[in-house]
Amino acid sequence: MKKTIAVLCTLVCSLLVLLQTAFATSATVATSEDYRALGYPDGRKLVRDSAGNEYMAYRKKDSVSGLYQVYVSKSTNGGTTWADTNGGKPISTVTGGDHQRVPSIAIDSHNTLHVVWYGTDSTYNGTDERQIKYSNSTDGGATWTAWRNIAPVSGYSGQVYWEEHPVIYIDGTDNIYIVWEGQDSTYSTNQQTKFIKSTDGGATFTAWKNVYAGGTATNQSRPTIVVDSTGKIFVIAYGNYSGTQNIIVSTSTDGGSTFSNWSAVSASTFEQRHPSAAIDSGDKIHLVWREADSSGKTVIRYSKYISGAFSAPVSISPSAGYYQFFPSISNYSGNQYVVWTETTDASGYPSENPATGKVVYAVKLSGTTTWTKSDLTTYGTNAWASIRWSSHRMNGGTVDIVYSSGSASPYSLKYMTLP
Repeated sequence: MKKTIAVLCTLVCSLLVLLQTAFATSATVATSEDYRALGYPDGRKLVRDSAGNEYMAYRKKDSVSGLYQVYVSKSTNGGTTWADTNGGKPISTVTGGDHQRVPSIAIDSHNTLHVVWYGTDSTYNGTDERQIKYSNSTDGGATWTAWRNIAPVSGYSGQVYWEEHPVIYIDGTDNIYIVWEGQDSTYSTNQQTKFIKSTDGGATFTAWKNVYAGGTATNQSRPTIVVDSTGKIFVIAYGNYSGTQNIIVSTSTDGGSTFSNWSAVSASTFEQRHPSAAIDSGDKIHLVWREADSSGKTVIRYSKYISGAFSAPVSISPSAGYYQFFPSISNYSGNQYVVWTETTDASGYPSENPATGKVVYAVKLSGTTTWTKSDLTTYGTNAWASIRWSSHRMNGGTVDIVYSSGSASPYSLKYMTLP
């Protein structure tokens, strides 16, 4: 009987994915001169408010300055049509500096939109003296607060990687958490994961701190963050762990005052990068990342944090002859949803930069262990997918995805929804 039930669950899961993808259509959200306008995981580019409006954060060049600025586009009709907020202008134009990069967006229980990104400005104007910037909107994107540097880091002396790749998270009581990678005057050669927090809706932030510097991971990159219902903070990144880039985790049980030393989620001699994490209503953390395998290709791996430990990872759905890059995960009603880029091109691996490929989607239904995969796009110039991120609130019952498409500028930023 148990075997029969398992088979039925697998068949139902497969049928659901086929039905979803059969009726999925894409809409163009915006265009950008940069095919990486949506950035890297776990960037969190897409959110939904309680009225069902959706918002996508991205970057494109401002027609006035000719520099990349941060924009947020909005749809009020389920993703059919989109328009940039703030009257079609950047959410907060940064002058006196250079390009602005890699926004991350979140929404709180009051429907306030919060966006972070990084870039130089008139004060921090060294070639790569980028700082973490922040703006919010309380009126659905009609207006935005003036940008500000929320965690200035001093000591810049010409480093290429100063402060980069912020990710924002808002917990169930509207506390705001931001992590990013960056150097500082003490750690001037290896990036460290930095952390700040706001308990007043973004009016003020704590002073920045390195999550755990000088520990078992000598450098950390592309951090992400989730917080459980007890307030325990999980910061996940990839870093040099015993000589290999591995997925690593550090936790805090005192609101971010102190963090544990970094530990490997699943130590491996194969290189691991680009984690994406989501947390469900039962405080289980669902984690995916890109990992090399014995064939020399890369696969998407999945692990679940439950009862105080991460499970042994599994490969979601390897594809012979393909590289799998940049996973992005979300969950709803106990179901897990992952999208990624799949390409036959090594794309500069391990510092991958795919220009060709297809967007792939996999789902694991609640109570099952089987992943069912389907192509969302044809093979071509479709890549850099990001799923609408949700912990367990304001999901709305749909799976929504954005990705980049095109072989030359302007690149189309596409939206797709799966019922």
